[in-house]
Amino acid sequence: MQQVPNLGLYRWALIAHSDWRWVVVISGLATLISALSGLSGERPWAGGGAKLARFFGVAVDIQVLLGIALYLFLSPLTTVALANTTMPLPAFFTALHPAVMFTAFIVVHVSAVLVRRARTNAGHHRRALIFYGITWLMLLSAVPWGMRPWFRV
Repeated sequence: MQQVPNLGLYRWALIAHSDWRWVVVISGLATLISALSGLSGERPWAGGGAKLARFFGVAVDIQVLLGIALYLFLSPLTTVALANTTMPLPAFFTALHPAVMFTAFIVVHVSAVLVRRARTNAGHHRRALIFYGITWLMLLSAVPWGMRPWFRV
């Protein structure tokens, strides 16, 4: 007999995962705006741009950790499906969403290394705009926008 996970914990983890997406989306957008504004001037990267980029990376890390906990341990959808391989599931939540998000997790960390290796302030801003922009678009493409409530109050 398959053990059903704790649905109370699942509910709260799902709410946290769903609401934390806004932190990820907004911090990514703030990082891109900072990088774009840094290109137009001679602002040093080491100030606000680097801090925003670091926060964006940490926000993605937290989101991925919540997602892994949901996927492997808490979600009744995936835990039952992982135990019963004959059960068909929606491909979005079982394959596409986790694959794109985990790839974005890797890309955000590779982006941090590439941005850090730039030699000039303009190079930092340019690389941040390109590589964090790619990460941000990946994240936006795999968010289940129409499947979850926009805000929980």
